[in-house]
Amino acid sequence: MTWITLILCSGVFFSLNHILRKRILENADVTDMMILTGSFGFFCLLPFIKEVNFRISSVNMILILINAVFAFTGSYLLNIAYKHCEISTVSPLLNFNPLLVILLSHFQLGEALNGQQFSGVMLILLGGYIITLKEIKNFFNPFTALPAKYFLIVLATLVLWSFCPVINRVVLFEIDAMTHLFFFAMFIFIIQLILLITTNRYKRVALLAKNQWSLIIIAGAFWIISDFLHLKALAVPTAVVSLAIPVKRLSNLLTVVLGGTVFKEKSLVPKSMACIFMIAGLYIIGIN
Repeated sequence: MTWITLILCSGVFFSLNHILRKRILENADVTDMMILTGSFGFFCLLPFIKEVNFRISSVNMILILINAVFAFTGSYLLNIAYKHCEISTVSPLLNFNPLLVILLSHFQLGEALNGQQFSGVMLILLGGYIITLKEIKNFFNPFTALPAKYFLIVLATLVLWSFCPVINRVVLFEIDAMTHLFFFAMFIFIIQLILLITTNRYKRVALLAKNQWSLIIIAGAFWIISDFLHLKALAVPTAVVSLAIPVKRLSNLLTVVLGGTVFKEKSLVPKSMACIFMIAGLYIIGIN
């Protein structure tokens, strides 16, 4: 399926983006990092402005704005967790996001998974569940993997992000992916500009840009590429939101293995082996 290939590629850049953000956050504040990466991501789109259709309805504009607020707030909370916790423990928790997306897609888009598709989704979620464990023997006690404070932060991210793909699908019925992405990134840029001005972070942001400009540029570009591929996938008429989000979560395979290696984190072997379940789930979804 074309949309599955697109969403998998989106997941790769999604994972690389988060790994780079974790690296930047080792010596930076969450807000400063997000201002710079988000701003550069928007600037990346300016050369493609001729591809943007500015004649979109006010309803779609409002939906994109709501989507931007939800996405930015969720990313902000997630980056707080990334800054204080292991990336190979935080990131796999995102596998539980599809459960909320499946419910919303059913009620808002009328999507319904068959037994085979749901089995594939559950295998992907099972892999993510195992990855959160510190030890396999604690199979029924995964919530000890993170301090309660950061678990709640990640949970809030999942709730906010569950609305985003549903809103994306609705908007993409009427506008193309590039137009959607341009206005989405523009609203993110405006939010970050307001933060920059109201919190008077000019010197801190300038210093971070000077010290880590290369990582910031790459992270911003990866964010835009990931989101563009994501929207292109959802724009495919045969795409199923309830399946697209679980498939994208396979990016955790790369995040856990590569991110854990970069940051020398613990328990990587059982976490990596758990991704086998996720790959099996993708196979079941794919053959369907």
